[in-house]
Amino acid sequence: MTAASPPLLATATAPVVRALLDEARRKNYRHGVLGVRARPQWSGPAQFSHEGVEVTVVACESALAAREALLGRRPDQWLVVLTDRDESDLGAGVLAHLAWHRLRTPDPWDAVRGRFAASGIDPALVTTAHHRDIAVGLLAATPPGGWPPAPGGVLTRGHAMAAVARAHLGFDRAAGPLAWSVQTDVANRVADLRALAGDQLTDAVLAWAAEGAAAAAHAVLGLLRSGQARETVPLGLVVGVLGEATRSDASRAQTAREGLVRLEPLTGGVLPEAASVAWASEAASVVTTLLATRAPDQRAAAYRVLARADELLAGAHAAALADGSDVLPSGLTRRLAALAGALRTVPAAPAGGTDPDRPLVTAAVLAVVERAWAQASSHELADSDPRVPSFRAAVRLARWLALDTTGQPGMRGCLERQRDDDGWVDSAVNDAAAGVADAELGAGLGAVLAAVAVRRRAHDRSFAAALADYTGTGSAGAVWHLERLLPEVVLPLARQWPVLLLVLDGMSVAVANEVVGGVLDWPLDGWGEALLPGQPRRAAALAVLPTLTDVSRTSLLCGDLRTGQQDVEHRGYAEVTTAFGVPGAALFHKRPLETIRRGFAVADDVAAAINDGRRRLVTCVLNTIDDALDRSDPGGTDWAGDAVKHLRPLLEVARNADRIVVLTSDHGHIVERRQGVQRPHPGISSGRSRPADPPPGDGEVLVEGERVLLHGGRAVLAVDEELRYGPLKAGYHGGAAPAEAVVPVITLVAGGVVPDEVDLRLAPPQQPAWWDGPAPAPTKAPQQPVLPPVAASGPPTLFDQVDSEPPAGQARERLAAALVSSPTFAEQRGIAGRVSVSDQQLEGLVAALVAAPDHRLAPTAAATALGVPALGLRGAVLHAQRLLNVESYPVLRLDSDGATVVLDVPLLCEQFGLAP
Repeated sequence: MTAASPPLLATATAPVVRALLDEARRKNYRHGVLGVRARPQWSGPAQFSHEGVEVTVVACESALAAREALLGRRPDQWLVVLTDRDESDLGAGVLAHLAWHRLRTPDPWDAVRGRFAASGIDPALVTTAHHRDIAVGLLAATPPGGWPPAPGGVLTRGHAMAAVARAHLGFDRAAGPLAWSVQTDVANRVADLRALAGDQLTDAVLAWAAEGAAAAAHAVLGLLRSGQARETVPLGLVVGVLGEATRSDASRAQTAREGLVRLEPLTGGVLPEAASVAWASEAASVVTTLLATRAPDQRAAAYRVLARADELLAGAHAAALADGSDVLPSGLTRRLAALAGALRTVPAAPAGGTDPDRPLVTAAVLAVVERAWAQASSHELADSDPRVPSFRAAVRLARWLALDTTGQPGMRGCLERQRDDDGWVDSAVNDAAAGVADAELGAGLGAVLAAVAVRRRAHDRSFAAALADYTGTGSAGAVWHLERLLPEVVLPLARQWPVLLLVLDGMSVAVANEVVGGVLDWPLDGWGEALLPGQPRRAAALAVLPTLTDVSRTSLLCGDLRTGQQDVEHRGYAEVTTAFGVPGAALFHKRPLETIRRGFAVADDVAAAINDGRRRLVTCVLNTIDDALDRSDPGGTDWAGDAVKHLRPLLEVARNADRIVVLTSDHGHIVERRQGVQRPHPGISSGRSRPADPPPGDGEVLVEGERVLLHGGRAVLAVDEELRYGPLKAGYHGGAAPAEAVVPVITLVAGGVVPDEVDLRLAPPQQPAWWDGPAPAPTKAPQQPVLPPVAASGPPTLFDQVDSEPPAGQARERLAAALVSSPTFAEQRGIAGRVSVSDQQLEGLVAALVAAPDHRLAPTAAATALGVPALGLRGAVLHAQRLLNVESYPVLRLDSDGATVVLDVPLLCEQFGLAP
């Protein structure tokens, strides 16, 4: 019978030796001799310090070598004897010197158990291949503060791996391996762990971490172990794009399959569909989370990941499929390219020179544009991509071009068209004209802008013709004159409640739309827009001619037609405010507004006047916009922010002082786009106005009458935006274009609350329907209303209205009308009790929802349809639900975002017995 071979001895390592020394220390051995039965090999330092005691390690292949080591030891140090001899070979003399008087067999798991304060170890740890190396690695990786104790006294695989991952890799299982992989120092952390604790423990930890990737764990683990952790998220994104494309049409599917084959060296072979879907979903979640944070380093990490994903997709020869991704930058570019292609089909002019007010964009073309825009705007990068605002504006313009824009004749109709639609068009043109660098994308923007220019030129010329006729005949009352703002609106309002009048010199309707939109979007400031008495919409007035500061602003501040500088304005302002019973009103121009102490945002005198409730009216003139016409770019400025100097701090002081604020201007402006021509003239009063001789030519108009205060009451004004008389500037005013001559008038109330003492009401959103969503074109051209006759008691005023609603007749309007006429609706009215929504408001909401894509309206569009302020939308919808949701069936609901209003049209018809 053959004798059994001796067991294979382990090799002692520094972590194991240190663990045995710790055990001896716990048994009150402070120094001495530690005998370890192991291979007589030592790769570590012969001498080192442990817990402040010097340690000498000696490998002894014989009992004699052990005795020699004992003879040379120092009594205040540790001597560690590594030997493969058994205790009988060493003899009692040697054993007598050893701690415990015996050899210790190094079991790293015993040491690990102690390090984790555990009484037991999960079999999953000690039955795996290379488990001793894992144990040694755990010992080597012990952090300075030690390992966290094992819960329940049993060291599990999960606890051990998680402890190493947190301490050395910065990994959190809750976040997952993909979120961890995007950290910039992942590769270094893994390399450091391998150097410290060995490959076996490092691979075990990575395998445990990869399990968080669920079905994609195998592919993710391959990347982690191969040192390509940073490819994990980019590759997941690409796998998602290609996997989705395999379920598309034949051509895209073939490209996708070939791309996946090219990526197999990275993915570890063919991926099951479940693995692809899980990997792609998690990768997209990681990127969207990074993009949503405000931390610059996190967003930078997201963009690095996305750039690498684009490289991988291109390397797989599948860049053409990027449009299927909601996160890849190349995906957004391709979606914008598709949108630009749709926009390029917009004709530059009406066919055969027909009426430019007739729809220029067909319903079919607009549908293609809307689908392409929906794809582009849904991309995760759309909100931060600088190209998107230009395309958003182009889509808005395409919607406007799809409408019949025939309006009321005469001065009133032209002014209201500028206020209600064309001013918004001007805003969109400014955004779209900013352009993009890519020639293909820019061509799409250019096509829309060219078409818009044709229609806007026609509108400008019809406005100028109406202006000349109106001014020359001395008509009064058809529109509101700017010089009547103080006596007819501001001063009567100031007698009821303290007012701050802000005159933003040069503010056009387009700029006012941006400025007011920005103010209303300042959430902490809490401003709401109000409508003046009798006004269905935001007010607007006609500037004095020529549309210059010395003419129009002076007349505004004096309350009658005058020309002059600031001294004239101060005298006239004092006269008119005193005459109307508002003495002590304060007027501040640029110099007093700029005289500010360091650390203060508002000049002392100005702040004191606003805070003085006895001063019923305070007026401040802000010159930022007018100054931009000389020195910067009024068309490219974002006026929705803090671009208007002093505006925000003045509004803050006014809010704290509980003042109503009226925002207005003296005139508007046009923007220089480097496409115009100069017609020099020696007697010009501005870059857009000149004497009446010679007679007007193309793009000009002659105006005369009492409201023309220069050139002897007769002047030629430029109409077309491309025409100027003086040197090149960033923008101009003085002419007869509606962007120059129509002055916006906006009323703001703090907190969105109208004081009971004043005759104002909160305004619904002022954007036209086409601004935030598709606006269906009417089936018939709107009727041409006429101005009301002059009443016997005097001419019509600003507050008179003209009924300009188009006739009903479309299917959506018939359905809405049938709804409020139905017996079920009458029953609901009785059941609901008091509700704030009228039948007319409900008709407007239902008609808009029926016409909207998927019967869904964004909050602004829904508030517009209901005719309520944005702040009151939620309450109005709740009241509408009480009328429409019969027996609580969700006919009308808010979407999961808590804001989008959704109508279930089939259920509406069923509940109210309506024909679809």
